[in-house]
Formats: sequence, C-alpha cells, structure tokens
Amino acid sequence: MTATETTVPASAALPAPLPAWRRALVFGAGFGIAVGPRNLDVALAKSRPSGAVLKGETGIADFRMRPAAEWGAELSRFLAAHGESRLAATVLLPRDEVIVRTLSLPGVADKDVQAAIELQVETLHPWGDEEVAWGWSRAGLNSILVGVARKSVLDSYETLFSEAGISLAAVTFSPAVMYSSLRIWSAASGSLLCFGAAAARTEVYGESESRGVYSAGFSTDVERALSISRGELRLPADYPARTFSGALPGAVNGRTAASPQAWAAALAGSTARGAKFANLLPVERRVTPNRLRYAIPVVLGTLLAAALIVAFVVAPAMEDRKYREELNRAVGRLEPAALRVQNLDKQIAATRARITALDEFRQRSQSDLDVLNELTRLLPPPVWTSVIEIYPDSVVIAGEADQAAPLLKIIDSSSLFQNSEFAASVTRGKDSEFFRIKTIRRGRAGRTTP
Repeated sequence: MTATETTVPASAALPAPLPAWRRALVFGAGFGIAVGPRNLDVALAKSRPSGAVLKGETGIADFRMRPAAEWGAELSRFLAAHGESRLAATVLLPRDEVIVRTLSLPGVADKDVQAAIELQVETLHPWGDEEVAWGWSRAGLNSILVGVARKSVLDSYETLFSEAGISLAAVTFSPAVMYSSLRIWSAASGSLLCFGAAAARTEVYGESESRGVYSAGFSTDVERALSISRGELRLPADYPARTFSGALPGAVNGRTAASPQAWAAALAGSTARGAKFANLLPVERRVTPNRLRYAIPVVLGTLLAAALIVAFVVAPAMEDRKYREELNRAVGRLEPAALRVQNLDKQIAATRARITALDEFRQRSQSDLDVLNELTRLLPPPVWTSVIEIYPDSVVIAGEADQAAPLLKIIDSSSLFQNSEFAASVTRGKDSEFFRIKTIRRGRAGRTTP
C-alpha cells in the first residue's frame, strides 16, 4: 500500500528553534549508510548552525552478492568526489535486526545507566543465552532508549565493511538517530507520529507525553499500523502522521534525500552535539572523527568569549569589588542571627519529616492489605501468582495464566491501579503463560520505590 503524508498543523510542523548559542555548536559532516535487505542507501550531510546541506547521495545495489572490495571502492570514490575521503560511517542496521526497548530509570545518573541496563539486558531480547551487543541513549529526563542486536550480526557487518575499506564511527538503529536528528537545530515539538513504508512492511516512530519514544515495525498496511501506534502513544484517533522525510530536518539547499534513514544517520553523525545516540559498536572499535574540522569554530568561539569577558567583566570589576566589600561587612553583622534561624528551620523540617514518615508507615499496612484484597478479586483461578511485590507507588505481580495479555486491562479496570505493563517478556509454558506485570498505584505517582 502506498500512503500519502497527512497534513500537519503549523504548530506541530514548526518546533521551536534552539537558542543561537546552542545552534552555534552544530558543525561537522556526516556519512550515513542505511542497510537494506538488498541495497545500501548512502547520504552525505554537512551541518552548520544555519541548517544541514545534502552534499551527495548514492546507493549500492545487491551489496550482499557482490565482492565487498568492489562496492567499497565505489563508496571511496563517492567520498573523495565530495572532499570527505577520511570520514567514518554511521551505519543504520535494518529495523528487524534490532530489538528496541524504552526503559524508565528515573533519577539514575548517566554514569550509572550502563550498570542498570546490564542487570536486566537478558530480559530485553528473545535470544536466550546467545551473546548480544547493545547500546543506549537518553530519550528524555527519565527514559532510556536501548537497542539490542545479536553479536554475530554486528560482527558480520563489521567484517563486511572492513573488507570494503569503510571505517565505522557508529552502528545504530533508526529510532536512535531519529530522536537525535530531530533535536539538532530545534527543541522537542511535543507529540510526533511519522512512518516509512517499504515493500510489505511499515515502520512507525512516535513521541508523546505518555511515551518518550515509540518505535515498531508492522507487516500490516500503513493505516492499520498508524492506528495501533496512536493507541500506544495515547494520541487522538485523528492525530496526523507524517512521513520520515517530512519529519526530519530538511536540507537548506533544497535537496531531498531519497532515503530518509540514510539522511537521519548522516545528520546524527555530523555533529558532536547531535551524536548522542545509541551506538552498538564497542568504544575501542569506533573511529573518532577528524577533530581538525572543529578548529576554526573553536578558535572563533574562544575569541568571542574573550571579547565578552573584557566587555562585561573586566571593565566593572573595580566597582564590583567595592560593592562586595560593603556587602561582606553587612553580612558579617547579620550572620550570627541568620545562622540561628537556619538551625531552627532545619530542626523544624526534621521534626515534620519524622511525623510524616510515622503517619505514612501507620497507614501503609491497611493500604497494602487493600491491594492484596483487590488483586485477589481481580485475578481469580485459574490465574495464580507466585510473587507480589508491593511498593509505595507500584505493584509487581508474577505468576501464570492461560492468557496473560488480558490481565493488563483487567488490572487497569480497578480504581487502585493504572498504566499496567509487562515488566518482562511473556513466556509460554506447557499449559499456561508466565507473566511479570508492573502496575502503578493510583494517586501515588512520584513516591519513591525502595
């Protein structure tokens, strides 16, 4: 089925631009390769504060059936013709070769995300004990976008491109570069729904307030795929959808890339600021970009910063020093009284916190009993549970059922629960399905889970 792009309101089509100082950091070139079933789509982008330029694009037909050195030489000539012979590629794997998950890790710092994902990576893919490669990137304040691929698949592509003489800066997947590319020159635009249709498969990407990032592939027609995706994103049934080409930043030279996936990979790889996307390639095997291309903007930025310092800091420094000395003398006179007030405030706050904690502890027992009673009512035999973990803001239920999928709707029908979802993949036993469900306790969102 061939789908046309739905008209998008002006407010959705024109997200707010980033401040000038952040756009000034956008500087570089990107070499994007989208791997298809038979062909390679290639795009070359040059990014500047004013926007992106499509420097060139090409394609490699039947690359799996041809010697790698042959089509690698074609790509090398393509890069040399555009003056980018040393540029490393950002390779986009086929969507059906990567498992994409969105994890909610509120309050977890970037330095701890890697360890947090490692603890649960085995539950994020269906390949059992097979060795996998994975990468992550942030998708909002509390959401983490994770891509998982078989290590054997990643190794085969590394070998293939190595034989072709193509250096790799990143191996990634489409939702990661879509999220990154949409934020190089503009702020997030709220909700978004876009799609790409090829052969009998439709890929959908979306963002909304309820889900930071959504990505899925469908074997159905476009309209059916978009209908399912609107439901997952909690968007209205008539919410407009755009094609990938229409959603991505356009080229300022008026050209349109034939492959939006290759264009997105080139954009994401073209700038250090926009390159914060999930990379499946191990750090030690990544080819870093040529830093000389950033020398001129860094020097100019340094000179501009020095001029601003002279104009706004050095000139009024003497007056500010006198003013600070007067303030320090005044502060010295008032400091003892201020310290006494601060100590009293801390004592009052600590006492209030203890009282609140005691009140909540006293009420929790009855509240937890209500949860158990409600689950007993909602999940009658033959459903049975092996684990029920009750937290202040959520409940985790593990057990067996003939059909696990309807349990989400049954649990959400209660006045005590909402936003139920499977915390791990449903597995099928001999006569039943094993499930692990996490549900949110209504009216308790934001409370800390121990």
